[in-house]
This record gives sequence, C-alpha cells and structure tokens, in this order.
Amino acid sequence: MLPRTMFGKTARAIKVSTASVLIAALGHLPLWGQESVLLLPSKPLPIPFTQLPNANPLAAPPELLPLIRSATTQERGTRARLQRILDFIFRSEDEGGLGITYDNSHTRTISEVLRDRKANCISLTALYVASCNLVEIPAHFAEPMNFNRWTRDGRIIRMERHVVAVVSMFPQADVVADFLPQLRQRQGVYVVKILSRERTLALFHSNRAVELLSAGQLDEALEQADIAVKADPTSNVSWNIRGVVLKGADQIEKAEADYLMALSLDAKDTAAIGNMEALLRETNRQDEALHYRQLGLELRQKDPYFQAFLAEEAMEAQQWEEAATRVAVAIKLLPYESKFYLLKAKLDLVAGKPQKALAALELARRWAVPAERERYDNKIALLKKS
Repeated sequence: MLPRTMFGKTARAIKVSTASVLIAALGHLPLWGQESVLLLPSKPLPIPFTQLPNANPLAAPPELLPLIRSATTQERGTRARLQRILDFIFRSEDEGGLGITYDNSHTRTISEVLRDRKANCISLTALYVASCNLVEIPAHFAEPMNFNRWTRDGRIIRMERHVVAVVSMFPQADVVADFLPQLRQRQGVYVVKILSRERTLALFHSNRAVELLSAGQLDEALEQADIAVKADPTSNVSWNIRGVVLKGADQIEKAEADYLMALSLDAKDTAAIGNMEALLRETNRQDEALHYRQLGLELRQKDPYFQAFLAEEAMEAQQWEEAATRVAVAIKLLPYESKFYLLKAKLDLVAGKPQKALAALELARRWAVPAERERYDNKIALLKKS
C-alpha cells in the first residue's frame, strides 16, 4: 500500500476552482547561458507518440473506466476511494493492479501508460486525475508555487516545474496527491494554482516538444510547440519553448519574437530571460545581453536549484570556495534536496574532510527518491572503506 503521505493539504488562502481540469504536464524549460548551443545526437532517437495532433493526449481510454470502478466499488468515502485508486495504480498486475513503474524516458499519454505500464511524474498525475474523474471525484491539475528544478542536459540548461493533483474536499481541507517524493517529505502545506484545461494542454505539448527536440526530431518538436501555443496563447511557457525549438532550427528572428512574447506575458519568466540573453550574446548584441543577464541573476538569487547550478559551474572551474558558498545557500533555501548534499559531499572530499562528506551522503540518501537510495548506499559503503 502506498503511504498516505502521498496526500498533503492545500494552503487555505488558495481558492480552488470547482471546474474539473482533465489534463496537465510538467514543462521542461531549456534556459540560458554561454553554452546554450544545441547539440543534437548523430542518430536521432525516435519518440513514440500515438495520439493525433488535435486529440486530447491525456484522455482516459474506454478500458480504464471499468477497472477504476472495480477498484473503488467497495468504498464509499472519498478519501478511501482515493487511496484505492493509488493502490490500484501501483499494485503489481499479479495482485490485480496496473503495476505502473516509474520511467522518465519520455512523457506518455494515458493510453501509452496502460500499454507500457510505465509513467513519469506527469503521466502518473494524468492517470490519477483521469481515474478520479471517471468515478466522479472532482480532481484537478495544479502547479505548486515557488518550485522549480535546474538541470543540465549536455549544453542545454533546463528549469523544470512541477504538477500535482488536487481533490476538493470542501468544507474540509483540499487533498493533494504528489508523485514527487522530495516534495511529499518536505511539505505539509501546499500553495498551489489550479491549471485550466487550455494551460495544461499547452504544458503537455510543450513538454513533448522539448523531448523531441532533445532527440533531434526538429520537425516533430516544432509541430508540438505550435500545438502548445495554439492551445493556450496566454502561456508564456509555450512561447518560450517554441522559441527554443525555433532557435534549434536556426530560425533566430522568429525565436527572438517568441521570447519577447513570453516576456510580454510574464516579465519575470527567468526561462525566457535567460534564453534572450543567450540569443543576444550569440548575435553579438552584448549590451542588450548584459541587461537580461543582470535581470535574470536578480530574479534567481532565491532559487535553490539555480544556486546549485552555479555551484556546479564553480566546481568545473575549480573555484572551490565559490562552489561551497553556493551549495550552502542552496541547502539553506531548500534543505530537503538530495542532490545538494551530494554536491556538498564532493566538495568535502576535495577539502580532505571525509567524515563531513560521509554525513552529507547520509543526508543525500535520506532525501533521495527510493530508486536512488541503493546508489547512495554504495557510495557510503565505499567511503567508509577508504
């Protein structure tokens, strides 16, 4: 059985819409930097996508309804039925469940999840929301506020956001289902924003666009990016990502126009700000680029993942003191992220402090997702032997 810590409470200051939202996705936002030149693989890796461009990519297939009804038929209370749905999603097929396992290789539709029995966080949330709505539990997609994650994929820098499911329990506190373990551990109260159908469609297609771009499928990526912009023309995320795809296709002027559109919708969009900086530097417009650089740095100072990214850059340059300072800031801002402690352990080893490195690795293991804990166990064991 899944731990009931899957559920948290939304902040009561947030007004939850009663309209049912059916679909959503986590947007991967390629960002900024001197190294933002896109490196495509020599042999593009095809990403399967079975839905037609204009279809609802996260619609529940007909075969899901009887399965969810059967899983929840013996329960009357809403909370009990929610737990049954969670149990059914993750219980093995031998035990009568769907046996869904986590796989972050690409974003799947619900039909593809049922076919492959695999899903990432986005697809899991989609499956959960659809399952709830099939049995008349009003579930919505929502975005936790003040959450993002910075990662590097080759020379592409990404800022990833997160999505959760919200079930209205009025007059009681609303219930949140979160499929990202780090957040389940660190948050008892959520501040969320309910996502509209149009916005969630745009985010899904934007996410697909980035995955296809990374796989070297430029035409397909642009098709998905176009669908995203049409789905929700007010989404700064979609305009920014289409700009990234256009830049990858060497359509520089169109890319700049999309970045500016994103910034007209959200002047604090650090993804678009960073991308504008990179584009201006590459087109030798250094004074304009400096403006966006300063603006981006100002906005990202309180972003723990950005601080960790700066720490990694400092480590690559062997600027150990700067790296240690950045890691300390990241941990202070967000003390429940395993990767920050892994960075600290590396720095402690460089500084000749194996005991501090060991303590940092143990904290990293504590906050890691279950699939990563064995890796940390091995690191800890090796350090103890040394």
